[in-house]
Amino acid sequence: MPAKKIAKRYSEAQRSEILSFIEKYNAEHGRGGQTAAVKKFGTTTLSINAWSKKSGKKIKKTAKKAKKFKNPTKLIERLNIVSSEIAKAEKALAKYQSEAKELRKEIRAAIA
Repeated sequence: MPAKKIAKRYSEAQRSEILSFIEKYNAEHGRGGQTAAVKKFGTTTLSINAWSKKSGKKIKKTAKKAKKFKNPTKLIERLNIVSSEIAKAEKALAKYQSEAKELRKEIRAAIA
């Protein structure tokens, strides 16, 4: 039977240090501060959540940056180009398929 793990007690200073580390990490990276704190300080996520609730601070994740949209007219132009290329490719495919069909007919006629 494995030995029981003894719970570690953290002082108020250590708790505030860990919570401030999480806030700083989230500000720099957007998220992941709690996971980084667990790895760095050896705490548990449950403890961190309890501390943040007790202190009245919620661990804030910074908002993800909004995607910038490109110019719609340029997108429409590119779509038209791509569509015309697809049409050309489909036309060439149809040509090759009909040629293959004719070759199959010729092969069958030669064998029979």
